[in-house]
Amino acid sequence: MLSPSFSAGLAAAALFCGPAFAGVIGEPLQREGLEIAAHAETSGTLDHTPGGMARGADALFLVADVHAGKDEPHGFAEHSFVPYLSISYALTKDGAPTYKQAGLLYPAASKTGPRYAAGAQLAGAGTYHLTYIISPPNTHGMMRQTDKSGGVPDWWKPINASWTFTYPLASK
Repeated sequence: MLSPSFSAGLAAAALFCGPAFAGVIGEPLQREGLEIAAHAETSGTLDHTPGGMARGADALFLVADVHAGKDEPHGFAEHSFVPYLSISYALTKDGAPTYKQAGLLYPAASKTGPRYAAGAQLAGAGTYHLTYIISPPNTHGMMRQTDKSGGVPDWWKPINASWTFTYPLASK
């Protein structure tokens, strides 16, 4: 089941006109009590990104929507955005052994709610493999209560979430 904010993001993306396009990259994944969804846009920018944004004909705006699932054990409400994550990405392309794009996704506010995003430069049409590596909130200093009355379990180990997609993106 897609979270309400992820579904709202897809609905908003469907309203784009002109050259902008948004597409889902695979199905959302459930890991460690989290719902992780990947999608991409052919236009999108962040106000200031270390290293700048990818630009050009094959630039893609990668987005990670990470929300608490039904049984998330760290106190995040179901469907709520999970803050303080560190998310890196890696892209490879079938038939292009020297192509690899990697970087960080940054927390970003958008009309559809908070998410993590970054620009990536693709190498033309083809089949790509996208991996998000999601490190827990303690990476950015979020602590957890550990006492008996209100404590939560240890944070998870970094999560690998992977999808395969074809570019140019097809609408779903």
